[in-house]
Amino acid sequence: MGRGMANLFHRLGFILIAGVGLIFLIVGGWLLASQSWDKASGTVGQCQTRTVHAQPGQTRSRVEQVCDVTWEAAGASHTATVAMDRNDVAPGEIVDLRVNGDAAVLATPVWVGAGSAGLGTVLLVVSFVMMRRARGTA
Repeated sequence: MGRGMANLFHRLGFILIAGVGLIFLIVGGWLLASQSWDKASGTVGQCQTRTVHAQPGQTRSRVEQVCDVTWEAAGASHTATVAMDRNDVAPGEIVDLRVNGDAAVLATPVWVGAGSAGLGTVLLVVSFVMMRRARGTA
């Protein structure tokens, strides 16, 4: 393999690491932002199960359940579609939520968002440092 091709693979590696890092940073930031939303308990309604096909780098597809969830806030009833973290949720089940107006997500511990954002930041920094070092040796 020529030097030019090797450099291309190195650059693609840096971009892949940075891309994964950016995804983790965005997801972690979203989870941390949702921590400031109000807490609520919601009742699961109708659910749909769907297969999420494997992305590049993943070994297999996964099953995801998306359910309508209803909760009460400020004297009004709200309903949103929420992706569940497991695929055995039953209608009528009570779930812990974080809500903001008519938007809702499953409640997650703070460490999940902080860990995701932290990992994303580390991956972005590693990618940047590796790219700078590669430029210095080229």
